[in-house]
Amino acid sequence: MSEKSRRSIFWSGIIIVAFFTLYTVFRTTNVQSSEKPLTAEEKYPTVFVHGYKGTYNSFKSMLDRFENQHGWGQKTLVISVSDSGSVSYKGTIPKNPTSPPLVQVIFEDNRASMDKQAIWLENAMKLLHHQFNVTNVNIVAHSMGGLASTQYLENSGMNSFVPKTNKFISIATPFQGVTKESYDQINTGAAVIDLKPDSHALKKMYINRHSIPTEVKVLSIAGSGDDVVNVQSAIGSQSIFDKNPFQSKIVYDPSISHSGLHETIKVDRLVGNYLWSK
Repeated sequence: MSEKSRRSIFWSGIIIVAFFTLYTVFRTTNVQSSEKPLTAEEKYPTVFVHGYKGTYNSFKSMLDRFENQHGWGQKTLVISVSDSGSVSYKGTIPKNPTSPPLVQVIFEDNRASMDKQAIWLENAMKLLHHQFNVTNVNIVAHSMGGLASTQYLENSGMNSFVPKTNKFISIATPFQGVTKESYDQINTGAAVIDLKPDSHALKKMYINRHSIPTEVKVLSIAGSGDDVVNVQSAIGSQSIFDKNPFQSKIVYDPSISHSGLHETIKVDRLVGNYLWSK
């Protein structure tokens, strides 16, 4: 091989190495510059509250999708509340999160009355406030969890020993009662009485509605295919939150059932956009 050929190969190698070095530096710099720090609102933990007969699995799939599919947050804490009201937890709330913190609340007695569940949710919120210095939260609740959350806001929304609620999203929540006629025949527990249309618990919630802090922003989601809670009942929250910034959305898909509403990407997008879109 001639001296000229060796020099040509040498300089070609130098150029190739230089190109890939510059590409790597540019790519790394570009990725870092796109990772913007969280806004103050994005740092608020979002608390997920299951419905009647709900368990750890009730919101597990949605939280997995938020974290691993959408990249919208990270589940950092699970709070369990016993039927006596005592609270235990696994995980933490980062002091300076790099992704919106997601919190799951689980009631041991998942058939309890609205009164009890509202108190248990308050206990979970006290833990967030005192143990982790959380000052603001969002709440996302399915079905009866939305009623328990609403009563919690009526009972404790103005108190300084719990975090302020920034946004509240109800999914398929029976604000005017469960509309499936056979529901109370196939289900048991104190909750079933509260879930009946015109129940004492629902009437009391309506009477006490103006104790809810007016700055709480509310989104209620209903499903056209929900055979347990019809659209009118699910967006009946408008009469409860008549002093609050309020929106309602209807998912028009007959294939999505009551339990399926928090298992679909259609609802994921409504929740994610409402919580974190600019």
